[in-house]
Amino acid sequence: MTATHSFSTLVPDAILDAVESTGLWSDSRIYPLNSYENRVYQIGIEDGTPVIAKFYRPERWTEAQIREEHQTLLTLKAAGVPVVAPLEFNGDSVLRHNSMFFCLSPRLIGQHPEADNLDQLYQLGELIGQLHHTMSSAFVERITVSPLTQIDNAANQILVGNTFSTKCQLPEKLKPIYKQQIAKLRDMSQAAINAYWPVSLRPIHGDSHRSNLMLHNKQFHLLDFDDCQNGVAVQDLWLHITQTENPQQQLSEIIEGYETYLPFDRRELSLIDVFKSTRVISYAAWLQSRWDDPAFNKAFAWFGSEEYWTNHLNELKNCELEWGEMSK
Repeated sequence: MTATHSFSTLVPDAILDAVESTGLWSDSRIYPLNSYENRVYQIGIEDGTPVIAKFYRPERWTEAQIREEHQTLLTLKAAGVPVVAPLEFNGDSVLRHNSMFFCLSPRLIGQHPEADNLDQLYQLGELIGQLHHTMSSAFVERITVSPLTQIDNAANQILVGNTFSTKCQLPEKLKPIYKQQIAKLRDMSQAAINAYWPVSLRPIHGDSHRSNLMLHNKQFHLLDFDDCQNGVAVQDLWLHITQTENPQQQLSEIIEGYETYLPFDRRELSLIDVFKSTRVISYAAWLQSRWDDPAFNKAFAWFGSEEYWTNHLNELKNCELEWGEMSK
């Protein structure tokens, strides 16, 4: 582990200096929020409402990509879509302090969705449908989804390992099993993509899980567009399916809500397992690749043990065994 990780200079004084460079005056209260890829804090403001400060991980996104994210949020807000858009200072929302990009946003108080609440699933479908309807133009700067490339890159990351620590490496004796399971899931993903893939991709949120949704004043709001991209509509829907034995009821509610704004192509359901497998593979690679960041080995202390890797292999096997259940 190295002492010069990406956020090593982001000490409390630097955080407050960045916030106050906008002209706001803090009361020195800093409350860290759950975010590991970036750093996010609630900052108290003198005689005002606290704001949320988001510091972007250096070298992850270009300035142009961040600006496109912000412009999308500002456009959505202007169109009446319930999102949390960044605050602008002197006409700009993309701020920089000590060579690090950051932004400030209003604080939103509320609750995350209930996993099995069918009424809420309908509302979430409506919100995502409204989002997709409003985001009509493809991104120019943001990434474009490519599941097979993601699988290849993530699997290679796992097999090569992290040079910062031997603790989080996949044990040599498990590598043959891992390679075999990855090859199986990749082949199944390739077959599903060959059978159907949209002619054109659309702009999506890209990571619309429950923690990125907030029920505020009886209305759901979408948070954190850090992974917005050109993708497939179902990418923003399948993450809300929590039942494994009978997911059709949940899917039905989500899609019914979605179709309040846009028709949904049922052929996309065959891609859910592709995105599920890609997410499982990529999550492990993400944890390993970030192991030089002290926040990761503190928050994910369970990562990297032989027990972890055995459970990860079981999870990959379940992706294979459950393939097709969501699209019946």
